Amino acid sequence: MWKFTQNQYISLVIVLFILFIRTGICFAEFTIDDEKKLGKEFYDKLLKHHLLTENRRLDEYITKIGNLILQGNKQVPFEFHFSIVKDSAINAFATPGGYIYINKGLINAVENEAELAGVIAHEIGHANARHVASIIEKSKMINIATLAAILAGAFLGGGGEATVAIASFSMAGAASLSLKYSREHEEEADRLGIEYLVGAGYYPAAMVDFLKIMKKYEFISKSMPSYLMTHPGTDERMFYLDSLILTTYRQKGLKNIIGNLSRIQALLMLDGDDLNVRYKQLEASSAKDPANVDLLYALALAEDKLGKINDAVNHYQKALSLSPQDEDVLKSLGQIYLRMGKADQAQAYLLRARAINFDNDEVTLALGNAYDALGKYDNALECYLKLENKILDEIDIHYYIAMTYGKLNIMGESHYNFGLYFKKLNKKDSALFHFKKALDYFPQGSQRAESINQTIKTLKK
Repeated sequence: MWKFTQNQYISLVIVLFILFIRTGICFAEFTIDDEKKLGKEFYDKLLKHHLLTENRRLDEYITKIGNLILQGNKQVPFEFHFSIVKDSAINAFATPGGYIYINKGLINAVENEAELAGVIAHEIGHANARHVASIIEKSKMINIATLAAILAGAFLGGGGEATVAIASFSMAGAASLSLKYSREHEEEADRLGIEYLVGAGYYPAAMVDFLKIMKKYEFISKSMPSYLMTHPGTDERMFYLDSLILTTYRQKGLKNIIGNLSRIQALLMLDGDDLNVRYKQLEASSAKDPANVDLLYALALAEDKLGKINDAVNHYQKALSLSPQDEDVLKSLGQIYLRMGKADQAQAYLLRARAINFDNDEVTLALGNAYDALGKYDNALECYLKLENKILDEIDIHYYIAMTYGKLNIMGESHYNFGLYFKKLNKKDSALFHFKKALDYFPQGSQRAESINQTIKTLKK
């Protein structure tokens, strides 16, 4: 299971503390511009600490649903941003400035796209009504560190590690303060949310159906789901939403509009105990519907993560026989054969995947690795350079570029890229060593030499 560490929480709070001291925001009058500043910095730090997915396909999916809900919405005071938090807890939240966050655990918990859209619509309701801003204004807090800690603690899980973060900046009992929505806030967000949901074409009862799922988790889980803690009053909300459906929103709607929820859930497969539970569910579902490609693919992914390699390959191959042009299946087959040391087979599947979508970064990286394993270093370098300016989840492409240049005996570029790699790791001495070595291979006065010299000066400061 992906977990936030205490150090990440505290780092986030420290950075926000410094930010707000510098910007000097006055919380007695918390303006829309203030919201945008807070929301942007909060987002930047989550991204910096790798707490958000950095997968274009997943981000595009959640953004498509968000934008569909926003169509025709006249109340939008912000440019909205939609992100997936790499946490298996079932939660979603909106921070100031129009930033909407959905945990991967919540996406895996919903039974259809409309339920997910209902959650997003509810969060957009909170953002449009500026509920967090109103709480900040009414509290009239001037302790910036307290506010920053409460934001981190309230939305990133609460309890345990978040409480430590709050307490570390709580000289006056700030741990007793909270950033909780009132019943009126929840009602307004539901009222706005169901209007947005129906306007987008989804069925109105999706919001109630999701809350029913949360109630089930409350009874079967050892701890209350995060969503119920950050969005209290579930029974009252269900009653209120039912009354709106009976009196105002009686029309029918769709369960799926964007489509491919099952595939997205497969790509967000959970780890640890959740993975074992998910695997058993997928095994049972696939047995009932053996020709369902999405189920086969999800089952193979689970087996792949659990180390059941032969079973995974068999199910990937079965899925491919049913859908020969499936980019995800071809990519996963290439990756699993690469890990098995079968680079020739990996290359074949990855080339087929790239023919379908030339811009799939995961395929490009895996193909580069396959070429490297086969000794085709020029081809590998071409793949890696294509990713040079891309954001890759937990991968620094400069390491691969540096290694490949070294194998091609292009030592200046190898040292230069090793310098970039170590610089990103904040290993100053190693970075300086490689940048200085790189200077031996570039003419003095050349653009590359000037760039390296400037980087060396910056590192020495």
